[in-house]
Amino acid sequence: MKQSIFFCVIMLLSGLSNAAVWTEVNKWSEDWENRYSAWVKNEWNKNFFSRTQLPNGQSNPYYGLRVDCADAVYSMRIIFAYEHRLPFAMKDPTYSAARISNKMSRWDRQREIDRVRNFLLYIYEMGSTRSLPSDTYPVAISRRTIRSGGVLTTTSINHHSWTIKEILPIGVPYLVYNSVVGSHSGFGMQERKSWPNPNWVFEGDYSPSSGAGFRYWRPLTSLGKPVWEVPGYSTEQFQIPLQRWIKTLQTRLALRDEKDDQIIARLIDNVCVGFKDRVSYVNDALSYKRQYPSCMSYEAFDIYSSPSRDERIFDDLLLLRRSFKEILQSNNGRDLSAEQKDQLRKIYPYINQSAASETRNMPAQSITEDSTCVVTYYANRSMDMAEFKRRLFSGLLSNNPNEPGEYRWGLLRGPSDHARSCRSWGGWSPQF
Repeated sequence: MKQSIFFCVIMLLSGLSNAAVWTEVNKWSEDWENRYSAWVKNEWNKNFFSRTQLPNGQSNPYYGLRVDCADAVYSMRIIFAYEHRLPFAMKDPTYSAARISNKMSRWDRQREIDRVRNFLLYIYEMGSTRSLPSDTYPVAISRRTIRSGGVLTTTSINHHSWTIKEILPIGVPYLVYNSVVGSHSGFGMQERKSWPNPNWVFEGDYSPSSGAGFRYWRPLTSLGKPVWEVPGYSTEQFQIPLQRWIKTLQTRLALRDEKDDQIIARLIDNVCVGFKDRVSYVNDALSYKRQYPSCMSYEAFDIYSSPSRDERIFDDLLLLRRSFKEILQSNNGRDLSAEQKDQLRKIYPYINQSAASETRNMPAQSITEDSTCVVTYYANRSMDMAEFKRRLFSGLLSNNPNEPGEYRWGLLRGPSDHARSCRSWGGWSPQF
């Protein structure tokens, strides 16, 4: 009896010592891709790694993982593959012909879920926005190809990516994503229901070889091949004049029209989310500075600076302004509620002027009954979206992480003496 037990233990340890991350049982097919898209639409959300429990009451096995933008993209695909016993592989970014896959056996003698978490952490180190173009390909413009589970990426200049939770019936992408600073703070991700600025997405290279735009996962048989040989490869989205990119894609992807009041409500919400997120990432930088008060290194500066994030909020505010102006010109805003009109006139008090002229003439805004998105931002101070917009458009908000909070939020105009004494790597200021 003892010999039998000893033999079983030896066999078990032998199996663990050669264990893959997980054993695949199924193979990717059109049906599995459809199931994957449905899973992303229904299960993937900004709280995926921050919730302690799953909807069924079980503990969340992925709780506490910190992801940046590319980590989120790879996690989405890997976790579905693991939970449904499908293979996962990516092109090894360090070797031209090698792959990284679930067949790895470096985490021997660990429980399966521990192997999976360690595999995810390994991918976070190996994968990035630079590796994504080798694992994905540009797709045609249709709801069948631009869908839940796909990816939207920028060029290498801005090195950012979003996961596509779904394409809303109005033809607008619902994106879940994170940032570098987000991966150093909480476990939550971010989301937006709107189009990123295509000039930012394709900055420096509006071509199929840019690695930017809407993309989907390559079949495993296509890893390592020239991208134009991947089944479904399309340059269609790059054949549209960039100034018409959003309107063309939204029209092609929409199942129904979006009403004026719905457009405004969605765009206001996007700006408000960006405003609130800025509080979090500025606080992260200020917390780091309290711990390390000397000038930041390049690595810390890169993590805690906010030029790209501030630019995206600026773009969202310009889009809201342009949409409001177009609605007024087309029908005098008859489909907007009185509350929406009052809120928008507070944010854009000189809507018939240019954005630059409005910025020069706009006085400081206090919180009133017409305020929207009132946020406590620094040292128990609060402001509404109108005042936030005024400070952002006026160049008062600093994206330099070496600045104290008063400068980050425009209470004082920078640069401060401390920031002036420190080296900076890039920045952003509003351009009209």
